[in-house]
Amino acid sequence: MSDEAYKAFGASPERTPEVGQRPALLVIDVVTAFLGEEGLSLADSIADRPLSCGPAGWSALPRVKDLIGWARDRGFPVIYTVGDSGVLGGALRNAVDDRQSSRSEAAEIPDVIAPLTGESVIPKARASAFFGTPLTALLIKQRVDSLIVAGCTTSGCVRATVVDGHSLGWPVVVADDASFDRAKLSHDVSLFEMNAKYAQVLSTDDIVAAYAVSA
Repeated sequence: MSDEAYKAFGASPERTPEVGQRPALLVIDVVTAFLGEEGLSLADSIADRPLSCGPAGWSALPRVKDLIGWARDRGFPVIYTVGDSGVLGGALRNAVDDRQSSRSEAAEIPDVIAPLTGESVIPKARASAFFGTPLTALLIKQRVDSLIVAGCTTSGCVRATVVDGHSLGWPVVVADDASFDRAKLSHDVSLFEMNAKYAQVLSTDDIVAAYAVSA
């Protein structure tokens, strides 16, 4: 995006990161239903699992893993969300049917980023990680002062979570290279608008660097 586009929102693509001292990393819906099988084209991935994001998901997964490892090393809470009630995190208006990914795959987190004992996994039935879940209470209990959000989809569950987190008063950072969507256009536009209105959008490396300076 051009600087002029950011200026239209009174924002800057290169503003100084504002980070807290105890962020929580929210890993939104990085599950089999949205990833699909590794190595497939987008078209083949959708044919196999209609909700999957194909190569975009598998490209982002290593950065999700990096963020999780970094957060654990720093002692920051890592909180996962998964789909619940057959609606796959609010991605659908209707329940899962025989043509779509199974309910179990909506809650199946890949082994490479599997939660550790004691890390929270929150089932959710709608797009936002905050809607109808205990997330707010959990963040307050763990004395979280800011949020780092990664996962999918950028235009759906990630964006809904970011808007709600911002509305509830937490500073929010979105990891652009650790988030993904089926369509690059949706991904890019959503990142642009979140950066302009609700959050700071940074790369994984820039997030790590920003928190190193604040330590």
